[in-house]
Amino acid sequence: MKSVGRVLHSIGPLFILRSKKVKIRDIGADAYVGDKRIGKVIELFGPVEDPYVKIVSRRDIKDRKNFVGKDVSIR
Repeated sequence: MKSVGRVLHSIGPLFILRSKKVKIRDIGADAYVGDKRIGKVIELFGPVEDPYVKIVSRRDIKDRKNFVGKDVSIR
């Protein structure tokens, strides 16, 4: 697993992170908080050096606001 950053915002079904470690090839990767799969990386946007990461969450996650501030990794 590769750590990509912390959840900054939870907006509807999306999580927004800031990361220095994510690459274009990581789009489509599953995202995890600990051992719990929370969703999939769908987009990188913003500055090339420190892009923002957009993750769409799984539909069965009800408490999305509880993930703000948590570390996210991808596989």
